[in-house]
This record gives sequence, structure tokens and C-alpha cells, in this order.
Amino acid sequence: MTNLKTTVREHRADAAMTFMVLVWGINFIVVKDAVSNIHPLTFNSARFIIGLPLLLVFGVVDRRWLSTHPREIGLIALLSVTGPVLYQIGFTTGLQYTTATNAALLVATIPTWTSLFSILMGLVQIRRRLVTGMLITLGGVTLVVLSRSDSGLALSHDDVVGSLLILGAAAANGMSNVLTKPVVDRVGSMQTAIWKYIFTTIGLTLVALPELMHTALSDIPVSTVPNIMYSGMMSGVGGFIVVHLAVHEIGPTRSSSYFNYNPIVAGIAGILVLSEPFSIWLIVGGGLTIFGVSMVRANTYMRKRPAPQPAT
Repeated sequence: MTNLKTTVREHRADAAMTFMVLVWGINFIVVKDAVSNIHPLTFNSARFIIGLPLLLVFGVVDRRWLSTHPREIGLIALLSVTGPVLYQIGFTTGLQYTTATNAALLVATIPTWTSLFSILMGLVQIRRRLVTGMLITLGGVTLVVLSRSDSGLALSHDDVVGSLLILGAAAANGMSNVLTKPVVDRVGSMQTAIWKYIFTTIGLTLVALPELMHTALSDIPVSTVPNIMYSGMMSGVGGFIVVHLAVHEIGPTRSSSYFNYNPIVAGIAGILVLSEPFSIWLIVGGGLTIFGVSMVRANTYMRKRPAPQPAT
């Protein structure tokens, strides 16, 4: 009976993550559409503010985050500014200049950035397959940036600017993942995530404040309201709840494997809904990127901590 209950919970977590792959993939075109009608900083602030009450309701159920030590809260605030806040700014601003398909493929490199920073900090073992995966990812990203819908490979100023912003956002997220792990180990994943969401909301609102002061409610197109609601509640808070459920039920490795499918959903949605261009080079580059990231995920091994020396 216990095994049956465990299997049911695992299937439920797998089904929830499959649904979220669709939600996250569609979120790329939702954000892309929104930032063409509203300033990206305003959009970021609005969608996080919209999602905050729902998150706090979820936080009422598990109140352990309220007992977090003030020193840890201060550290989480710093990590929020250097991680999620920078990521959200780079992501939404970059989407103004490049396609949702490109953005999804570039965001998919976050595990590679996480591994790279982990190597630089001596936290993971350097293995041939890990380095090979990173190089394949780099080659795939290069083709994605250079891919054009007409003929051959070409540099587009807007695509380069957008791609660099999103790659910078992915790098910030990767660094944040590495620096946040010790805090999660001490404080707990749920408590850390709730505080990070709160501080990210505050940070994005402060950054957007100059824009918000000159923006009236009437300036926000009615057509973008569903985008804000979807991105803030479905993709943001919904994803937050589902990911924590999945990590608990099926583990972080199996859960993270679902993120490899986001670019596929985003690419199909971008082509069908936004009529975004695509080429054989984009397909090749996207395939290499996903394959390289998969290799990185499968070949990342934490370094063993040195055995404590006996007291003399």
C-alpha cells in the first residue's frame, strides 16, 4: 500500500511538471507580447505584485519561514538582488529585442552557467563529458544567436543585444543558484524561496519606481492585464508551488529534466502564435543547446568534502 501511494504521488508530480512545461513555454510568448505594449520594468513589478498575495496565502500554511534568523534574511535579500532581480530585468528587457524562441533556448543554458560557476568555485568535479557538454551548449547558443530566417547565418543588432541581455540574466541566475545552496541547506528550500520571492518583488518594484511614478492605470493597455495575471500567478506562483512539490516527490534531478522541454513549447508557440521566423540553423542550434545542457545535467558531480583530520 505504501509503494502504491508513493507511485501515485510520483505520477501526480510528473503530471504537474508536464503541465508546467506548457505553462512556462507559453509564458515566453505571453511576456514577449506584453513588453511590446508596456515597459518591461513595469510589467515585472506588476506580475510579481499580483502573485505575492497568493504566495503569502501559501506561506500561511507553512509558517517556518517566519522564524528565519535575521542574518539569513539579510543574506537572502542580497542574493535576491544579485540573482532573481537581475534575471527578471535581463529576461524581460531582452525579449524586447529577440524572439521568444531564442529567449527560451538561451534561458535553457542556466544549468550550464550553474556548473561553470560551481567549477570556478571548486564545488564540482571537472569531467570530460561535463566540459564537452558546456562546449556543445556554447556552439548551440552561437548558432541560435546567428540564425536568421532568410539565408545563411547573420548578425542582427537587435538579436545580439537581446541575446546578450538574456544570457547575462541566465548567468546571474546560475551564479545565484550556486550561492544560494548553502543558505537553502541551513534555512530550508521553502523558507528561502518565500523570502526570495518577497525580496524580488520589492527589488523589481524599486527598480521600476521611476517608470511607475509616470504610469497611470489608464496607461496600461487592457490587453496586457491577462498577460500580467498569467505570468504572475500561473507561471510565477504556480510554478513555485509545483516545483517544490515535484522536488519533494521525485527529487531535484528528475524535476529539473522537465526544463529541457520549455524551449520546444516556446518555439512552437512563438511560430504559431507570434509568427516568429525560424530556420534550419535555429533548429540545429536549438538541438545542440538542449543536448549540451542535458549532458551538463547528467555529468555534474559535487566534489567530495575532505575527510576531517583527527585531532592531535
